[in-house]
Amino acid sequence: MPKYIAKAYLVKNGKVIQTDNEVELTEEEAKRLGDKVEAVDPKENDGEGAAGNGKGEDMYTEASIKKLSADEQKAIVEQLEGDLSELTNEEKRINFILENQ
Repeated sequence: MPKYIAKAYLVKNGKVIQTDNEVELTEEEAKRLGDKVEAVDPKENDGEGAAGNGKGEDMYTEASIKKLSADEQKAIVEQLEGDLSELTNEEKRINFILENQ
């Protein structure tokens, strides 16, 4: 399946896809989403081992995390492989995200 970059928060298969993250979509799904996704240049996918940290990915700040809803914060924690049962409030989630991004 072709890869796309999310230009807005999306939900696919019950998981939140954050902005600027890659997502695999069918061409039909991409057409339906319109300008909410952008096709990934196939040349950029050649060095796929560096996905994530080495790409100059935007870092979260405390202020930017506080602007997110609890569900969005939890999605980030899950993406960072955190244990949501231990991160029971916003302050704990924010600290975890800042330390593990």
